[in-house]
Amino acid sequence: MSMFPETNIQHLVHSTSNHCPLLITTTKEEKRKRWETFRLEAWWLMEETFETEVQRIWESASGDLIQKLEYLKSELGKWALRIGRLRNWKNKYLTSKLAAVMEVERTYDNLAELIDTKLQLNFEIDKDESYWEQRARVNWVRLGDRNTTFFHSKQWQNCIHKLQDPDGRATEDQQEMAEIVKNYFQSLFKAEEMGHFEHILTGVDRCISEEDNRCLVRPFIKEEIWEALTNMGATKAPGEDGLPAIFFQKLWHIFGNEVSSFCIQQLNGGMEVTRLNTTHIVLILKKVHQTNLSHFRPINLCNVIYKIMAKAIANSFRGVLEKCIDKAQSAFVPGRLISDNALITYELLNTLKKKRIRRKGLMAVKLDMSKAYDRVEWSFLKVMMGKMGFDPRWVNLIMMCISTVSYAIVLNRHIGNIFYPSRGLRQGDPLSPFLFLIYGEASRRGPQISYLLFADDCILFGEATERGANILKRVLREYRICSRQQVNFDKSTIFFSSNTSTEGKDLVTRLLGVRSSNDLERYLGLPNMVGRRKKEAFQNLKDRFRQRIDNWSIRHLSQGGKEVFIKAILQAIPTYIMACFVLPKTLCSELESIIARFWWQKGHGQRGIHWCTWRELCISKEKGGLGFRSLDQFNIALLAKQGWRFINYPDSLLAQVLKAKYYPNSNFLQAQLGNLPSLTWRSIWAGKKLLKDGLCWRIGKGDQVSIWNDCWIPGVDTNEIGNRANNSELESVSGLIDSTTRLWKRDYLPRTHSAEDPPSSLAVVEHDDFQVWRGEHSGEFTVRSAYQLLQKVTTDPNELLLQTKSKKFYRKLWNLQLPSKVRITIWRFTWNFIPTLRNLKTRRVVHDSVCPRCRNAEKDSNHVLKKCPTSKELWQNLSLSWVLNSNITELWSWFTWVFERESSNECQTICCAA
Repeated sequence: MSMFPETNIQHLVHSTSNHCPLLITTTKEEKRKRWETFRLEAWWLMEETFETEVQRIWESASGDLIQKLEYLKSELGKWALRIGRLRNWKNKYLTSKLAAVMEVERTYDNLAELIDTKLQLNFEIDKDESYWEQRARVNWVRLGDRNTTFFHSKQWQNCIHKLQDPDGRATEDQQEMAEIVKNYFQSLFKAEEMGHFEHILTGVDRCISEEDNRCLVRPFIKEEIWEALTNMGATKAPGEDGLPAIFFQKLWHIFGNEVSSFCIQQLNGGMEVTRLNTTHIVLILKKVHQTNLSHFRPINLCNVIYKIMAKAIANSFRGVLEKCIDKAQSAFVPGRLISDNALITYELLNTLKKKRIRRKGLMAVKLDMSKAYDRVEWSFLKVMMGKMGFDPRWVNLIMMCISTVSYAIVLNRHIGNIFYPSRGLRQGDPLSPFLFLIYGEASRRGPQISYLLFADDCILFGEATERGANILKRVLREYRICSRQQVNFDKSTIFFSSNTSTEGKDLVTRLLGVRSSNDLERYLGLPNMVGRRKKEAFQNLKDRFRQRIDNWSIRHLSQGGKEVFIKAILQAIPTYIMACFVLPKTLCSELESIIARFWWQKGHGQRGIHWCTWRELCISKEKGGLGFRSLDQFNIALLAKQGWRFINYPDSLLAQVLKAKYYPNSNFLQAQLGNLPSLTWRSIWAGKKLLKDGLCWRIGKGDQVSIWNDCWIPGVDTNEIGNRANNSELESVSGLIDSTTRLWKRDYLPRTHSAEDPPSSLAVVEHDDFQVWRGEHSGEFTVRSAYQLLQKVTTDPNELLLQTKSKKFYRKLWNLQLPSKVRITIWRFTWNFIPTLRNLKTRRVVHDSVCPRCRNAEKDSNHVLKKCPTSKELWQNLSLSWVLNSNITELWSWFTWVFERESSNECQTICCAA
């Protein structure tokens, strides 16, 4: 107490937990600074009077949309103050009432009052969670467990306490820090004098046709405005207007017509968005305890009305993007994935590493572009779009969006003065990714240098010679002068092929001023070189798992919270890597063991009893498991998706590279693994069997499909049909189709189909044969259906056989409107995964299994729920004594019997009582 003289301990009541929490504060709480401007809170939408209040204010407002929104914000601010005071009073009243009810002896009379008070208080807690979710920018609340402390922990990290000026002098003064930040960004966003760049644009070809331009400049319609709004994050940080997207999404029926008309008028009549284009810049620290501005990530917050219009423009832009962006750029272009470039890079570096012949060495240079978005010169971008053939009206629309912007720095909730940039793109603007790709196209016009791009991540390939280094240096210099983009050579690296001499390496690194590396380190989040010890190459996955668990183990998550954490956080960590490489099965098992230990562990990280195997936990919920992922099976399903893309997008750069190297004279499904394959090809090839198992031919002409060896009948899993001996003259399905009428030859069909596969299930369509994925009605491949198919194939039919009624039971259980921890407790009861004394004695944890309350019988799950006199009394007090009338002793059968008899509401009451 002498160390913390201001310590205060409070005993709080519990409405969502089984335990009374203690609140310990060691210092006086500092009052948090309020926002200086209007901020709509998501919890307002949960108030009963909110919608009617908005309707009343909107109908009484006058002026254009912007003026009416300003009036609405002013009136809503007054309403929020009144409601806020009422909520504080209601919270205190309900909390004190709950405490009073819990102090008295529990009776049937006060039980209903206790439950009602808890429900009301829980609803108020829902509003608090909505409040903190809006600040945390995560979807944790919607996914499951209540944990407002998760959001509270973010507050202090977002506060900036100290900054350095350009001279290295540190300051903690708010005004001085604000001036440092403003000067930094004013300098960064100030246009530089452009050199003569016409010569590097001579190779830019017209790629946008007249038809493309007609599609781009056609009038926008109301449906496009609504589509743009619905594609926006509901509670993402609002801009200067303080209105998140959820406000417009939920109340679109009130002012949707006016918002749509305003946006359409601006888009079709020549935009004047200056009033809407003020952007707030918020700084997020990349690393803790840093004071230099280079270690902060600026987040641009735009107004929602502007983002709706920009999103509508971006959606139109997306349709022509593939025509003007080179295949080597895989970012933001529909149909291209970040994994494509990562896999191509790995494949090329693998080739360089094995290259030991030829006199000339090769090199790969990974460039780090410094503040790439912020250095985009508007004049250069405008000329680039003109050279590509974009209609001047479209170009002017784009330039209006990016050139009318104004900025204000938000530092510790204080909003600074507005300033106006003359270059740069905002990372929060829906248009910026597409415009940056167009801007970067200038870098590939001119001398032919092989390269790969993902946004501003760039790898160049060339000869590791003095001539090659000088050409590369000249190209980068020209690009820097003309576009004002700068390469950070200190963070760039270079990798040489194995046949490059030491003298050649030294010469090239000296000319380029780039350090040499043995593997280019990591590119797009993946290791670029993996040796024979693959498990060690992916060891960081285990470290990331443990780090995440260590950060959360101290937060005492319930099992409902753990379920969400495992599915949303832990199992998502390796997904990107597993979509590119096949992981060693031993590594997958170790990762699953880490998850299983976390799932079963008790508080403070204490080891718990594993009541079932991980494989049983991975069974789907409706079949009696918890639906966790089997990592090795999910790995194969993700890799099968790569093969699906090779079939449907054979012109993608990754498909072309691998085809040229591994299957130049065949297709992917016929390709062999080959000798000395790279990890890239070995991984994608590992998913081929699953892909073949799930493919089915959609019949058109029928000439590409074998009657006997291919899967082509809808709804039939096997490829072996009919009796070939009786139809030996038939090979392809085209032999079953009349070439003139395009109808099935009915004389042949009865001999090739079994009775349960009638010919009416097949339809002849006029197109070439093509393959579809039979796991989805749409015919499109999904990782989810591929994973389910793999589970079906690898599951023992005799393992955990369930009747139809058991599936109905579990489906009903998981759909009950109850906290996750309650549903999981019932699930554990059905499988006898409860730490009763009898179960603990079986595992030699205790010696005595007699019930300590009644001393009449062993304390097993059945005794705890139904047989113990204390349990019987509770059921009677809840007027649920009828549940004891059944003679069923097995708990799973007993729960099934109860769920079949009662409605969902009654089942919820029974589960809570249990």
